[in-house]
Amino acid sequence: MATRTVLSDPRSFCEPRFPWPLIHELEDGAEVRAVYLLLEKRSGETKHGKRYLTLLLADRSGNIEAKVWDDADRVDALCAPDSVIGVVAKVSQYQGKLQLTVAGVEPLAAEAEHLELLLPASPRDRATMLQELDRMVASVECKALRALLRRCVGPATELGRAYRLHPAAKRNHHAYLGGLLEHSLSVAGTCVRLAEHYGEQGVLDIDRDLLVTGALLHDIGKVRELMERPGLGYTTAGQLLGHIVLGIQMVAAEAEHVPALTPERLLMLQHLIASHQGKPEWDSPKVPQMIEALILHYADDLDAKLNQAGGVLAGVAPGEWSAYDRGLGRAFYRPPGIEAARNVEPVAPDEVDFVIDLFRGS
Repeated sequence: MATRTVLSDPRSFCEPRFPWPLIHELEDGAEVRAVYLLLEKRSGETKHGKRYLTLLLADRSGNIEAKVWDDADRVDALCAPDSVIGVVAKVSQYQGKLQLTVAGVEPLAAEAEHLELLLPASPRDRATMLQELDRMVASVECKALRALLRRCVGPATELGRAYRLHPAAKRNHHAYLGGLLEHSLSVAGTCVRLAEHYGEQGVLDIDRDLLVTGALLHDIGKVRELMERPGLGYTTAGQLLGHIVLGIQMVAAEAEHVPALTPERLLMLQHLIASHQGKPEWDSPKVPQMIEALILHYADDLDAKLNQAGGVLAGVAPGEWSAYDRGLGRAFYRPPGIEAARNVEPVAPDEVDFVIDLFRGS
């Protein structure tokens, strides 16, 4: 069995060429010493009967095909699909596409925090999101709910560390490292703004602490529903129970260590988790039956759809249509006038007053 080098520091393999170039930065003729995720491995034979390997390698910027012409048997024994490998290779062009010719391979064991070097990750700055999460948790005035949040999403627990790195879905929305954190923060921020807006109307009495806690924890079950690597698929528990049931169980387990959290308060929080997808046909065991649950459901649904729509529109020029998206059931149009609208001269204050007076009939 080949010994795996623990990638405690990427420099341990790539020194002195750190950081290594991303796949989309590779140029014909370059010599590369880099770390990649091995997605696929295929064996073949040349016309002279010599065995070779074709590897599909990936990092956060894309993927590239690599050929192993020498020592194919040894390299085959060293690495398996979904593993992390260090590669020494030369870049060349074949049929109009860049590929790698591999001279050496070393099996590596990447730490979880280094997966962001190898896999698609949230476009938002990670440090900024972590600061936002800490501030959002600190804003919860209820000591019991704040203690529960620190157990579930804090940096000191295994669950909290997984929450901060996990994808939010297998595909469609936030399906990348840090996606769960990005999505949860966005939903929580929307919920806070909606609570402030409707609170100012003086009609609804909204429990902000419960709402924020539910927003941050509504998808926590995805930590155990989904594999850690984006796109890899569902765990057995995820397929048998789903993230809502898992989330309810996980929050209940952590609540046992927060004696100040009353059973009634926990029950209301679990209802927010149980109902956040809104309808039984959307895999929600309950419909929202509290104002906080209703706000959470719509904030969650909106954030998921906007993230997916943004991905569909990526690369679409102003005035053009996107491709049809099956998940959203439509194509999207990017208006041509967005940049022009940003350059419009602001209306002078006296003009605004004139228009207001005109509508008032004065």
